[in-house]
Amino acid sequence: MALKAIQAIWMNGQIIPTQPVDWPEGTALAVEPVEAHARPDIETDLRGDDPESIERWVRWLDSLEPLNFTPSQAAALSEARAQRRDWQKSQFDANAERLKTLFE
Repeated sequence: MALKAIQAIWMNGQIIPTQPVDWPEGTALAVEPVEAHARPDIETDLRGDDPESIERWVRWLDSLEPLNFTPSQAAALSEARAQRRDWQKSQFDANAERLKTLFE
């Protein structure tokens, strides 16, 4: 069976794979840095659209517990949102004028 090559990053003195690794314990590795322009995009690698990545994210999503607020926390959140909304409304005209001057 041919082993699949992976991407990884060097962080805090360790090699960190950016995807799942299914190599047998004790597998010998050859490690070399890649050119800066050829480095993997870590965010994309961790959030790939291949079937394995999608399955990994679905498992992670299914593992999340629901976020439950107490009545007082829910009320505080609602109040904070209302205050933020009111502040944004109060700033709208000034922000619109600033944008208008940029495009004149």
